[in-house]
Amino acid sequence: MNDISEYIYSELIKIPFNLYNLITKYIESENNTKVAFVGGFLRDLLIKKFHKNSFSEPIDIDIVIEGSSISLAKFIKKNIVDVEVCLIKEFNLYNTVEININDYKIDIASARKEIYSAPGLNPTVTNTTIEEDLKRRDFTINTIAFEVSKRKIYDLYGGISDIKSKKLNLLHINSISDDPSRIIRCAKYASRLGFNISNHSLKQSQETVRQWPWGFLGTDERMIFPPAIGIRIRMELAEISKFDNLNNVVSIIHKWGIISILNENIQVDKKFLRGLNWIKKLNGNYILFLLKDAKDLDKACQRFLINNSEKKTLEDFSNIKKILQTKQNIYKNYSPSSWTEFIEKRNLNEETVKLLICDGCLFWRNLFKWLFIYKYIKSKKNGETLKKEGWEPGKEMGKEIKRLRYFEIDKLNRN
Repeated sequence: MNDISEYIYSELIKIPFNLYNLITKYIESENNTKVAFVGGFLRDLLIKKFHKNSFSEPIDIDIVIEGSSISLAKFIKKNIVDVEVCLIKEFNLYNTVEININDYKIDIASARKEIYSAPGLNPTVTNTTIEEDLKRRDFTINTIAFEVSKRKIYDLYGGISDIKSKKLNLLHINSISDDPSRIIRCAKYASRLGFNISNHSLKQSQETVRQWPWGFLGTDERMIFPPAIGIRIRMELAEISKFDNLNNVVSIIHKWGIISILNENIQVDKKFLRGLNWIKKLNGNYILFLLKDAKDLDKACQRFLINNSEKKTLEDFSNIKKILQTKQNIYKNYSPSSWTEFIEKRNLNEETVKLLICDGCLFWRNLFKWLFIYKYIKSKKNGETLKKEGWEPGKEMGKEIKRLRYFEIDKLNRN
Protein backbone atom coordinates (compact mmCIF):
# COMPACT_ATOMS: atom_id res chain seq x y z
CA MET A 1 0.00 0.00 0.00
CA ASN A 2 1.10 3.56 -0.63
CA ASP A 3 1.06 6.27 2.00
CA ILE A 4 -2.52 7.40 1.28
CA SER A 5 -3.88 3.84 1.21
CA GLU A 6 -2.13 3.07 4.48
CA TYR A 7 -3.58 6.19 6.05
CA ILE A 8 -7.13 5.43 4.86
CA TYR A 9 -6.87 1.84 6.08
CA SER A 10 -5.59 2.94 9.49
CA GLU A 11 -8.60 5.23 9.85
CA LEU A 12 -11.20 2.76 8.55
CA ILE A 13 -10.29 0.08 11.04
CA LYS A 14 -11.08 2.58 13.81
CA ILE A 15 -14.75 2.72 12.81
CA PRO A 16 -16.86 1.48 15.73
CA PHE A 17 -18.73 -1.83 15.94
CA ASN A 18 -15.82 -3.72 14.29
CA LEU A 19 -17.47 -2.73 11.00
CA TYR A 20 -14.38 -3.01 8.81
CA ASN A 21 -13.65 -6.55 9.95
CA LEU A 22 -17.30 -7.54 9.55
CA ILE A 23 -17.17 -6.40 5.95
CA THR A 24 -13.94 -8.34 5.44
CA LYS A 25 -15.61 -11.50 6.74
CA TYR A 26 -18.59 -10.95 4.45
CA ILE A 27 -16.28 -10.58 1.43
CA GLU A 28 -14.55 -13.86 2.28
CA SER A 29 -17.88 -15.65 2.65
CA GLU A 30 -19.10 -14.36 -0.71
CA ASN A 31 -16.17 -15.39 -2.91
CA ASN A 32 -14.32 -12.09 -2.63
CA THR A 33 -17.18 -9.87 -3.69
CA LYS A 34 -15.87 -6.33 -4.19
CA VAL A 35 -16.85 -3.85 -1.48
CA ALA A 36 -15.54 -0.28 -1.18
CA PHE A 37 -15.88 2.71 1.13
CA VAL A 38 -16.69 5.82 -0.90
CA GLY A 39 -17.79 9.43 -0.73
CA GLY A 40 -17.73 12.06 1.96
CA PHE A 41 -16.15 9.95 4.69
CA LEU A 42 -12.99 9.36 2.62
CA ARG A 43 -13.03 12.96 1.41
CA ASP A 44 -13.08 14.30 4.97
CA LEU A 45 -10.31 11.93 6.05
CA LEU A 46 -8.10 13.24 3.24
CA ILE A 47 -8.95 16.86 4.05
CA LYS A 48 -7.86 16.13 7.59
CA LYS A 49 -4.62 14.60 6.31
CA PHE A 50 -3.69 17.31 3.82
CA HIS A 51 -5.05 20.44 5.50
CA LYS A 52 -5.03 19.46 9.17
CA ASN A 53 -8.72 20.29 9.42
CA SER A 54 -10.37 18.49 12.32
CA PHE A 55 -13.83 17.08 11.69
CA SER A 56 -16.20 15.76 14.29
CA GLU A 57 -16.48 12.01 14.43
CA PRO A 58 -18.24 10.89 11.24
CA ILE A 59 -21.76 9.61 11.57
CA ASP A 60 -22.44 8.96 7.85
CA ILE A 61 -20.53 6.23 6.04
CA ASP A 62 -21.09 5.23 2.40
CA ILE A 63 -20.32 1.76 1.08
CA VAL A 64 -20.64 0.36 -2.45
CA ILE A 65 -20.86 -3.35 -3.24
CA GLU A 66 -20.73 -5.25 -6.51
CA GLY A 67 -23.61 -7.41 -5.42
CA SER A 68 -26.53 -7.31 -3.02
CA SER A 69 -26.63 -4.35 -0.67
CA ILE A 70 -29.34 -5.96 1.46
CA SER A 71 -27.30 -9.16 1.80
CA LEU A 72 -24.36 -7.21 3.25
CA ALA A 73 -26.69 -5.20 5.50
CA LYS A 74 -28.29 -8.33 6.92
CA PHE A 75 -24.87 -9.89 7.50
CA ILE A 76 -23.76 -6.83 9.47
CA LYS A 77 -26.94 -6.81 11.54
CA LYS A 78 -26.67 -10.51 12.30
CA ASN A 79 -23.02 -10.40 13.37
CA ILE A 80 -22.68 -7.01 15.02
CA VAL A 81 -22.32 -7.05 18.82
CA ASP A 82 -22.63 -4.65 21.73
CA VAL A 83 -25.01 -2.20 20.08
CA GLU A 84 -28.33 -0.91 21.37
CA VAL A 85 -30.04 -0.31 18.02
CA CYS A 86 -29.40 -1.70 14.54
CA LEU A 87 -32.15 -0.88 12.06
CA ILE A 88 -32.30 -1.59 8.32
CA LYS A 89 -34.29 0.46 5.83
CA GLU A 90 -34.45 -0.65 2.17
CA PHE A 91 -34.85 1.62 -0.88
CA ASN A 92 -35.65 -0.70 -3.74
CA LEU A 93 -35.65 1.99 -6.45
CA TYR A 94 -31.87 2.40 -6.27
CA ASN A 95 -30.92 -0.90 -4.60
CA THR A 96 -29.71 0.90 -1.50
CA VAL A 97 -29.96 0.15 2.20
CA GLU A 98 -29.63 2.44 5.20
CA ILE A 99 -28.40 0.97 8.47
CA ASN A 100 -28.75 2.95 11.68
CA ILE A 101 -26.46 1.70 14.44
CA ASN A 102 -26.86 3.78 17.59
CA ASP A 103 -25.95 7.27 16.28
CA TYR A 104 -24.21 6.10 13.10
CA LYS A 105 -25.82 6.00 9.68
CA ILE A 106 -24.35 3.62 7.11
CA ASP A 107 -25.56 3.70 3.51
CA ILE A 108 -24.88 0.59 1.45
CA ALA A 109 -25.53 0.74 -2.28
CA SER A 110 -25.27 -1.86 -4.99
CA ALA A 111 -22.91 -0.45 -7.61
CA ARG A 112 -25.08 1.15 -10.27
CA LYS A 113 -25.08 3.03 -13.53
CA GLU A 114 -27.54 5.90 -13.97
CA ILE A 115 -29.07 7.18 -17.21
CA TYR A 116 -31.09 10.42 -17.17
CA SER A 117 -33.72 10.40 -19.91
CA ALA A 118 -34.35 14.13 -19.43
CA PRO A 119 -32.93 16.93 -17.24
CA GLY A 120 -33.81 16.57 -13.60
CA LEU A 121 -35.80 13.37 -13.86
CA ASN A 122 -35.08 10.34 -11.71
CA PRO A 123 -32.54 8.12 -13.50
CA THR A 124 -32.89 4.63 -14.90
CA VAL A 125 -30.64 2.33 -12.87
CA THR A 126 -28.68 -0.80 -13.86
CA ASN A 127 -26.14 -2.84 -11.89
CA THR A 128 -22.47 -2.29 -12.68
CA THR A 129 -18.93 -2.25 -11.27
CA ILE A 130 -17.48 0.00 -8.59
CA GLU A 131 -15.44 1.82 -11.25
CA GLU A 132 -18.57 2.53 -13.29
CA ASP A 133 -20.48 3.54 -10.16
CA LEU A 134 -17.97 6.32 -9.50
CA LYS A 135 -18.90 7.93 -12.84
CA ARG A 136 -22.39 8.84 -11.59
CA ARG A 137 -21.19 10.98 -8.70
CA ASP A 138 -21.31 14.75 -8.42
CA PHE A 139 -17.82 16.16 -7.73
CA THR A 140 -14.35 14.74 -8.21
CA ILE A 141 -13.66 15.01 -4.48
CA ASN A 142 -16.50 12.53 -3.88
CA THR A 143 -15.28 9.93 -6.41
CA ILE A 144 -12.52 8.47 -4.27
CA ALA A 145 -13.05 4.85 -3.19
CA PHE A 146 -11.17 2.37 -1.02
CA GLU A 147 -11.68 -1.29 -1.96
CA VAL A 148 -11.61 -3.38 1.20
CA SER A 149 -10.20 -6.71 0.01
CA LYS A 150 -7.19 -5.28 -1.89
CA ARG A 151 -6.85 -2.17 0.30
CA LYS A 152 -6.75 -0.25 -2.96
CA ILE A 153 -7.50 3.42 -3.61
CA TYR A 154 -9.60 4.31 -6.65
CA ASP A 155 -8.98 7.88 -7.79
CA LEU A 156 -10.08 7.88 -11.41
CA TYR A 157 -10.94 11.58 -11.71
CA GLY A 158 -8.26 13.43 -9.78
CA GLY A 159 -10.23 13.79 -6.59
CA ILE A 160 -7.16 13.62 -4.36
CA SER A 161 -5.45 16.36 -6.35
CA ASP A 162 -8.57 18.56 -6.09
CA ILE A 163 -8.70 18.01 -2.33
CA LYS A 164 -5.08 19.10 -2.08
CA SER A 165 -5.78 22.26 -4.11
CA LYS A 166 -9.19 22.86 -2.44
CA LYS A 167 -11.03 22.78 -5.78
CA LEU A 168 -14.66 21.89 -6.50
CA ASN A 169 -14.86 20.28 -9.93
CA LEU A 170 -18.07 18.84 -11.36
CA LEU A 171 -17.53 15.34 -12.65
CA HIS A 172 -18.86 15.76 -16.20
CA ILE A 173 -20.50 18.26 -18.56
CA ASN A 174 -24.04 17.14 -17.74
CA SER A 175 -23.65 17.12 -13.95
CA ILE A 176 -25.96 20.08 -13.28
CA SER A 177 -28.55 19.33 -15.95
CA ASP A 178 -28.81 15.74 -14.64
CA ASP A 179 -29.37 17.01 -11.10
CA PRO A 180 -29.58 20.80 -10.51
CA SER A 181 -29.55 20.28 -6.74
CA ARG A 182 -25.82 19.74 -7.18
CA ILE A 183 -25.53 23.52 -7.44
CA ILE A 184 -26.84 23.78 -3.88
CA ARG A 185 -24.53 21.00 -2.75
CA CYS A 186 -21.56 22.71 -4.38
CA ALA A 187 -22.27 25.92 -2.45
CA LYS A 188 -22.62 23.83 0.71
CA TYR A 189 -19.15 22.35 0.20
CA ALA A 190 -17.71 25.78 -0.58
CA SER A 191 -19.13 27.06 2.71
CA ARG A 192 -18.34 24.03 4.84
CA LEU A 193 -14.91 23.07 3.46
CA GLY A 194 -13.59 26.43 2.32
CA PHE A 195 -13.11 25.08 -1.23
CA ASN A 196 -13.44 27.17 -4.42
CA ILE A 197 -15.47 26.20 -7.46
CA SER A 198 -13.43 25.80 -10.64
CA ASN A 199 -14.07 28.20 -13.53
CA HIS A 200 -15.43 25.54 -15.88
CA SER A 201 -17.75 24.13 -13.18
CA LEU A 202 -19.07 27.61 -12.40
CA LYS A 203 -19.63 28.25 -16.10
CA GLN A 204 -21.55 24.96 -16.44
CA SER A 205 -23.74 25.92 -13.49
CA GLN A 206 -24.48 29.39 -14.84
CA GLU A 207 -25.21 28.20 -18.38
CA THR A 208 -27.48 25.39 -17.20
CA VAL A 209 -29.55 27.72 -15.02
CA ARG A 210 -29.84 30.25 -17.86
CA GLN A 211 -31.31 27.56 -20.14
CA TRP A 212 -34.36 26.91 -17.97
CA PRO A 213 -37.06 25.93 -18.77
CA TRP A 214 -35.64 22.93 -20.58
CA GLY A 215 -37.18 20.86 -23.33
CA PHE A 216 -38.81 17.80 -21.85
CA LEU A 217 -38.41 14.34 -23.33
CA GLY A 218 -37.61 15.78 -26.75
CA THR A 219 -41.03 17.43 -27.14
CA ASP A 220 -42.20 21.03 -27.27
CA GLU A 221 -43.47 20.80 -23.70
CA ARG A 222 -41.53 23.03 -21.31
CA MET A 223 -40.99 22.46 -17.61
CA ILE A 224 -39.42 24.74 -15.03
CA PHE A 225 -38.92 21.92 -12.56
CA PRO A 226 -39.71 18.23 -12.90
CA PRO A 227 -40.99 17.09 -9.48
CA ALA A 228 -37.78 15.24 -8.60
CA ILE A 229 -35.80 18.48 -8.71
CA GLY A 230 -38.01 20.22 -6.18
CA ILE A 231 -37.68 17.26 -3.82
CA ARG A 232 -33.89 17.11 -4.15
CA ILE A 233 -33.40 20.85 -3.66
CA ARG A 234 -35.64 20.86 -0.58
CA MET A 235 -33.67 17.92 0.82
CA GLU A 236 -30.37 19.73 0.23
CA LEU A 237 -31.69 22.89 1.87
CA ALA A 238 -33.01 20.90 4.82
CA GLU A 239 -29.59 19.36 5.42
CA ILE A 240 -27.90 22.75 5.06
CA SER A 241 -30.32 24.38 7.48
CA LYS A 242 -29.65 21.61 10.01
CA PHE A 243 -25.88 21.19 9.73
CA ASP A 244 -24.45 24.23 7.89
CA ASN A 245 -24.76 28.01 7.61
CA LEU A 246 -27.69 28.67 5.26
CA ASN A 247 -26.82 32.37 5.08
CA ASN A 248 -23.34 31.57 3.76
CA VAL A 249 -24.68 29.09 1.24
CA VAL A 250 -27.29 31.52 -0.12
CA SER A 251 -24.67 34.28 -0.28
CA ILE A 252 -22.36 31.99 -2.27
CA ILE A 253 -25.13 31.06 -4.71
CA HIS A 254 -25.85 34.76 -5.16
CA LYS A 255 -22.15 35.53 -5.68
CA TRP A 256 -21.99 32.83 -8.36
CA GLY A 257 -24.88 34.48 -10.23
CA ILE A 258 -27.22 31.50 -9.98
CA ILE A 259 -29.66 32.65 -7.30
CA SER A 260 -32.54 31.93 -9.69
CA ILE A 261 -32.10 28.25 -8.80
CA LEU A 262 -34.01 29.30 -5.68
CA ASN A 263 -35.92 32.46 -6.62
CA GLU A 264 -34.85 35.04 -9.19
CA ASN A 265 -36.52 37.79 -7.16
CA ILE A 266 -34.40 37.35 -4.03
CA GLN A 267 -32.48 40.49 -3.15
CA VAL A 268 -29.52 39.17 -1.19
CA ASP A 269 -28.62 42.10 1.03
CA LYS A 270 -28.09 42.66 4.76
CA LYS A 271 -31.82 42.88 5.41
CA PHE A 272 -32.51 39.60 3.62
CA LEU A 273 -29.67 37.74 5.34
CA ARG A 274 -30.74 39.10 8.73
CA GLY A 275 -34.25 37.81 8.06
CA LEU A 276 -32.94 34.43 6.95
CA ASN A 277 -31.02 34.20 10.20
CA TRP A 278 -34.14 35.11 12.20
CA ILE A 279 -36.38 32.61 10.43
CA LYS A 280 -34.07 29.89 11.75
CA LYS A 281 -34.10 31.37 15.27
CA LEU A 282 -37.91 31.38 15.19
CA ASN A 283 -37.96 27.81 13.87
CA GLY A 284 -39.86 29.08 10.85
CA ASN A 285 -40.21 27.69 7.34
CA TYR A 286 -37.05 28.83 5.55
CA ILE A 287 -38.34 27.53 2.19
CA LEU A 288 -41.25 29.96 2.41
CA PHE A 289 -38.86 32.75 3.40
CA LEU A 290 -36.81 32.08 0.25
CA LEU A 291 -39.97 32.25 -1.88
CA LYS A 292 -41.83 35.08 -0.14
CA ASP A 293 -40.96 37.75 -2.75
CA ALA A 294 -41.55 35.63 -5.84
CA LYS A 295 -43.41 37.62 -8.51
CA ASP A 296 -44.93 34.48 -10.00
CA LEU A 297 -46.12 32.68 -6.88
CA ASP A 298 -47.74 29.80 -8.77
CA LYS A 299 -44.50 29.04 -10.60
CA ALA A 300 -42.46 29.30 -7.40
CA CYS A 301 -44.82 26.90 -5.63
CA GLN A 302 -44.60 24.47 -8.53
CA ARG A 303 -40.81 24.50 -8.35
CA PHE A 304 -40.67 23.47 -4.72
CA LEU A 305 -43.80 21.32 -4.46
CA ILE A 306 -45.39 23.82 -2.08
CA ASN A 307 -48.61 22.40 -0.63
CA ASN A 308 -51.89 24.32 -0.36
CA SER A 309 -51.33 25.27 3.28
CA GLU A 310 -47.85 26.64 2.53
CA LYS A 311 -49.17 28.50 -0.49
CA LYS A 312 -51.88 30.14 1.61
CA THR A 313 -49.19 31.26 4.06
CA LEU A 314 -47.32 32.94 1.20
CA GLU A 315 -50.50 34.56 -0.10
CA ASP A 316 -51.44 35.84 3.35
CA PHE A 317 -47.93 37.20 3.83
CA SER A 318 -48.11 39.12 0.56
CA ASN A 319 -51.57 40.52 1.29
CA ILE A 320 -50.81 41.59 4.86
CA LYS A 321 -47.50 43.13 3.82
CA LYS A 322 -49.33 45.35 1.32
CA ILE A 323 -51.95 46.32 3.90
CA LEU A 324 -49.32 47.32 6.45
CA GLN A 325 -47.36 49.29 3.87
CA THR A 326 -50.31 51.24 2.49
CA LYS A 327 -52.01 52.05 5.81
CA GLN A 328 -49.06 52.76 8.07
CA ASN A 329 -50.67 55.77 9.77
CA ILE A 330 -53.62 53.68 10.91
CA TYR A 331 -51.48 51.01 12.59
CA LYS A 332 -48.94 53.29 14.27
CA ASN A 333 -51.28 53.85 17.21
CA TYR A 334 -52.58 50.30 17.52
CA SER A 335 -52.74 48.89 21.04
CA PRO A 336 -51.62 45.35 21.90
CA SER A 337 -55.24 44.18 21.84
CA SER A 338 -55.76 45.83 18.44
CA TRP A 339 -52.81 43.91 17.03
CA THR A 340 -54.15 40.75 18.55
CA GLU A 341 -57.51 41.32 16.88
CA PHE A 342 -55.82 42.27 13.58
CA ILE A 343 -53.98 38.94 13.46
CA GLU A 344 -56.58 36.60 14.90
CA LYS A 345 -59.59 38.03 13.04
CA ARG A 346 -57.80 37.21 9.77
CA ASN A 347 -56.88 33.71 11.01
CA LEU A 348 -53.22 34.30 10.24
CA ASN A 349 -51.11 31.31 11.18
CA GLU A 350 -47.79 31.49 13.00
CA GLU A 351 -45.77 30.91 9.81
CA THR A 352 -47.32 33.98 8.20
CA VAL A 353 -46.50 36.09 11.25
CA LYS A 354 -42.95 34.76 11.31
CA LEU A 355 -42.49 35.69 7.65
CA LEU A 356 -43.71 39.22 8.35
CA ILE A 357 -41.39 39.55 11.33
CA CYS A 358 -38.35 38.25 9.46
CA ASP A 359 -39.15 40.37 6.42
CA GLY A 360 -38.55 43.34 8.70
CA CYS A 361 -41.85 45.12 8.21
CA LEU A 362 -42.41 48.43 10.05
CA PHE A 363 -44.52 46.74 12.74
CA TRP A 364 -42.42 43.60 13.25
CA ARG A 365 -42.06 44.27 17.00
CA ASN A 366 -45.84 44.26 17.47
CA LEU A 367 -46.12 41.00 15.56
CA PHE A 368 -43.24 39.53 17.57
CA LYS A 369 -45.00 40.40 20.84
CA TRP A 370 -48.19 38.72 19.63
CA LEU A 371 -46.25 35.59 18.67
CA PHE A 372 -44.58 35.22 22.05
CA ILE A 373 -46.79 37.14 24.50
CA TYR A 374 -50.24 38.37 23.48
CA LYS A 375 -51.55 35.13 21.97
CA TYR A 376 -50.97 33.28 25.26
CA ILE A 377 -52.83 35.75 27.48
CA LYS A 378 -56.33 34.70 28.50
CA SER A 379 -59.28 36.33 30.20
CA LYS A 380 -59.24 35.96 33.97
CA LYS A 381 -62.85 34.85 33.78
CA ASN A 382 -64.05 31.88 31.77
CA GLY A 383 -67.56 30.88 30.74
CA GLU A 384 -68.30 29.05 33.97
CA THR A 385 -67.34 32.08 36.07
CA LEU A 386 -69.50 34.41 33.97
CA LYS A 387 -72.47 32.03 34.20
CA LYS A 388 -72.27 32.25 37.98
CA GLU A 389 -72.33 36.02 37.63
CA GLY A 390 -75.59 35.82 35.66
CA TRP A 391 -74.37 35.79 32.03
CA GLU A 392 -76.23 33.64 29.56
CA PRO A 393 -74.15 31.47 27.20
CA GLY A 394 -73.99 32.96 23.69
CA LYS A 395 -72.47 35.76 21.63
CA GLU A 396 -72.61 38.34 24.39
CA MET A 397 -70.73 36.08 26.77
CA GLY A 398 -68.13 35.48 24.04
CA LYS A 399 -67.73 39.22 23.55
CA GLU A 400 -67.27 39.72 27.27
CA ILE A 401 -64.58 37.02 27.47
CA LYS A 402 -62.80 38.68 24.54
CA ARG A 403 -63.12 42.12 26.17
CA LEU A 404 -61.66 40.80 29.40
CA ARG A 405 -58.82 39.12 27.51
CA TYR A 406 -58.04 42.31 25.60
CA PHE A 407 -58.09 44.19 28.92
CA GLU A 408 -55.40 41.84 30.26
CA ILE A 409 -53.34 42.22 27.07
CA ASP A 410 -53.49 46.03 27.20
CA LYS A 411 -52.49 46.01 30.86
CA LEU A 412 -49.01 45.14 29.61
CA ASN A 413 -48.64 48.69 28.28
CA ARG A 414 -49.88 50.22 31.53
CA ASN A 415 -47.63 48.22 33.85
